[in-house]
Amino acid sequence: MRHFEVVEGKFTRVTEIRSKLFKSARDWFEKNDFTEISVPHITGATGSCEWFPNAMSVDMFDAQGNQTEMFLRQTGQLYLEAFTLAHNRVFTIGPSFRQEKKVTDRHLCEFILIEFEGRDFELDGLMDNIESLLHSMFRTAHTVMPNDILKRFFTMSFNRITYQDSIDLLNKNGFTVEYGDDFGSAEEKAICRILDGLPTFITHYPSDPKPKQGGVIKFFSMKRDNGITLCCDLILPEAGESVGGAVREGNAALCKKQFEESYMYDHLIERNVDPKQFEWYFEVLEHGTGQSSGCGIGFERVVQSILATEMADVSIKTAVELPRSPDFLIP
Repeated sequence: MRHFEVVEGKFTRVTEIRSKLFKSARDWFEKNDFTEISVPHITGATGSCEWFPNAMSVDMFDAQGNQTEMFLRQTGQLYLEAFTLAHNRVFTIGPSFRQEKKVTDRHLCEFILIEFEGRDFELDGLMDNIESLLHSMFRTAHTVMPNDILKRFFTMSFNRITYQDSIDLLNKNGFTVEYGDDFGSAEEKAICRILDGLPTFITHYPSDPKPKQGGVIKFFSMKRDNGITLCCDLILPEAGESVGGAVREGNAALCKKQFEESYMYDHLIERNVDPKQFEWYFEVLEHGTGQSSGCGIGFERVVQSILATEMADVSIKTAVELPRSPDFLIP
């Protein structure tokens, strides 16, 4: 059982890496003028990501004792966007909860998400900040797990490639991928492997609000331009997609239109959740000017990529001492 392995010290190095990475991240945020924000862990539907069926519900009660459905947060993004109006650069570190429909080696029902948002950079600047933060975290991990592969992660620049160029690259290397397809684990790992085994940003995904099954779905608040989303995913070797970021749509009317055209809106209706729960967010956009840019970093995926520089067959559940997954429940 995992709890015995923990108390016997088999995860000592994982714990040390995780602890040092948290400190490294907070040190980077302080150095780069970000303010830490505590966002709600119990939210309305606005704490969800692009796929609402993964939201974990929580029963709460109002002053009259009436039962009300709320949700464990998947993201603090919309709250952080609001805080940027007062503080510009903000961040939060905390749990994200996903109602995964089956147990896999790639997903956890609860994981740590590092999120940051700012109003003084757009897509290129966002990627610069992500790369700088990850360089700092990889450099710190190298003090615990020194090896040449990990050293390359913080001494060399990350690759940057568009979604279209990624498709061309994959199709030239034995894959069959069409425009609009979402990349799976095999495709993500192959892209990093082909591009010198380095972390790789994939940018400018299609913005189809309701793609075919297996197609790319992007959050409704991401800024779009002629069918392209101004976004980036960071693919880490052996771990796959670990960071998702974008320029946000700052126009309230346009953002609301994108919301009403999204799968999320349909899912809310199907589940009898009032879409007006998002009205406060659109009011924030009406109050502000311009837009922010930001991202969410899957902490365990970062740890997984670090461990994989020395270990074979590292799963996401190797990256945390007590995985929040049904197959690891402690009675």
